[in-house]
Amino acid sequence: MKKFTILFVAFLLAVSCIRVNENPVPQVNMSRIAETEGIFIHVKQGADNQHEVLMALSMAAKFAPDYDVLMYFDIDGIEMVTKDAPNLEMEPFGSSDGLFNKLVNAGVTLFACPGCMEVAGVKPSDLRTGVTPAEKHEFFDFTDGRILSIDY
Repeated sequence: MKKFTILFVAFLLAVSCIRVNENPVPQVNMSRIAETEGIFIHVKQGADNQHEVLMALSMAAKFAPDYDVLMYFDIDGIEMVTKDAPNLEMEPFGSSDGLFNKLVNAGVTLFACPGCMEVAGVKPSDLRTGVTPAEKHEFFDFTDGRILSIDY
């Protein structure tokens, strides 16, 4: 009986020393991703660079149904968020006025740089419907846990 017990204990020790190298498959919680994923799009170009402006607006419109989107306009991009901004058109993007309307209706956050507004002589009342001057705490509220950004 002693030999059996010793063999059994030796067997248990040998089995407990076996290393298992299986990597567990991570379980992705898709509802958490939907709650946290978002995109920040920076637009510094104006009407002179219609391809870049329309591409940025188009990308925002494509992401908006599935993700939070924040667009930030500064430098020459300020001219695009004013009420008297030119309506840019280029295929396959469509028009800037149409894309802005689509973004506002989708609830996309549209920010204008306050300092750039001041340099350009733009007042908050000059901004398109749905565009507001940016405040720094709103950036951090949006970017918490997010890193994706696109710069135009």
